Amino acid sequence: MDIVLRLISEIWEILLDSSLFMLGGIGVAGMLKIMLDPDTILNHLGKGRYMSVVKAAFFGVPLPL
Repeated sequence: MDIVLRLISEIWEILLDSSLFMLGGIGVAGMLKIMLDPDTILNHLGKGRYMSVVKAAFFGVPLPL
């Protein structure tokens, strides 16, 4: 039983540590949703086979940082 309580405690600590980053990510996503026009994104990433993939990869690289 002690192992289960310790596991739950550690999971809770991880959630508390990551909550600031989750809230920040939700805030940034909300701001991008408000500021970026969907037609602009579709214009840049919706046409072509190869260039749209290159652009999406270029914009997606800094996301994990």
